[in-house]
Amino acid sequence: MEFRQLEYFMMLCKELHFTRAAEKLHISQPTLSHQIKVLENEVGALLFDRIGKKISLTEAGEILFNQSAFIFNSIDNAKLQINELELLERGTLKIGALPGELTNIVSESLIQYSFEYPQIKLSVLSSDDLYSLLRDNQIDFAFSFSQNYLPSAEDQFIEIPLYIEEFLFVADREHPLMAEEELSLSQLMDVPLILFSNLHLCRKILDGIIKQEHISLNTVFETSSINTIFNFVSRGMGGTIIAKSLFQMQDNEKLMARPITNEGLKREAAIIYRKDKFMNKAVRYYIPIIIDYLEQLHIPLSEQTKDQLYTVSAGK
Repeated sequence: MEFRQLEYFMMLCKELHFTRAAEKLHISQPTLSHQIKVLENEVGALLFDRIGKKISLTEAGEILFNQSAFIFNSIDNAKLQINELELLERGTLKIGALPGELTNIVSESLIQYSFEYPQIKLSVLSSDDLYSLLRDNQIDFAFSFSQNYLPSAEDQFIEIPLYIEEFLFVADREHPLMAEEELSLSQLMDVPLILFSNLHLCRKILDGIIKQEHISLNTVFETSSINTIFNFVSRGMGGTIIAKSLFQMQDNEKLMARPITNEGLKREAAIIYRKDKFMNKAVRYYIPIIIDYLEQLHIPLSEQTKDQLYTVSAGK
């Protein structure tokens, strides 16, 4: 069994199409087919079910895929650890985050990181499918929400809870409801609301709660842009319901916020990474910076969370 054959096998697992996989590998389709056949003869089992042009992994193929993924990741980790022998001159930091405020938080926190470590190449990938990015080793770790965590993947990933945030009603300072200390959803039923579109996680959580409580809201405008939402609200065109971190990141003295008394309107942010991932210095040095940045946003972390993060930062 040759390393090259495993590379071919892994690409075919990814594409599940001989022609596309061959193109990605820059080899001919017959060459790929021959090498896979040689590999199947060596392991003594079919690795793919072939139904016309469609293929899928057999049970034996699944076993080889999992073991090959482990091998390739071990090689990547070895390279990273060897690079650790050098100074932080060619390091990279690749972070994944859900679209929206988590992407904003990560991107803003990297300003300080870039100032302290200007030689490190930085990358933030905003995606709804962070687990694929983690599995494919395209990112070092991900910022997500616990609601999005996949229980079936617990043996592959580690999740460190960061903070639980509530949802707020945000409006112009002169809005009548700002006289209240806190609000219920029923008090917002007749308020013109500028909300995220229903593709945004904030909106999905809100829609789930109002459906559960049989409440209807007066949504007058939907957008995926938080800047547009704040623009509309600051002009007195209505209010909005957003997560606390989004409000804390904006700098608009015209706006005020009030908490909404509903246990369902909360969510827990988390850092997720692969159990077998080697965290190089470029990654570890980011941990204290994100802790400080969250505290600047008045998002305090529990001592247990800090201990877990500092353990990662120490490379343990």
